Amino acid sequence: MNLTRLNLWRKIILASFIITVILMFAVDWGYHFHIGHVVRLAVGAFVFWLVVDRL
Repeated sequence: MNLTRLNLWRKIILASFIITVILMFAVDWGYHFHIGHVVRLAVGAFVFWLVVDRL
């Protein structure tokens, strides 16, 4: 995937997904996150990616 060819919204979606996954496991929120949370976040990011594609 060539990141220079992605539009601004897609770059924002990718960056926020990666930052969110890192923060979920790095910061102690008092709640134990697991892979199911990452899967749901990835599905949400993918759906948002498709919505942005329609713009």
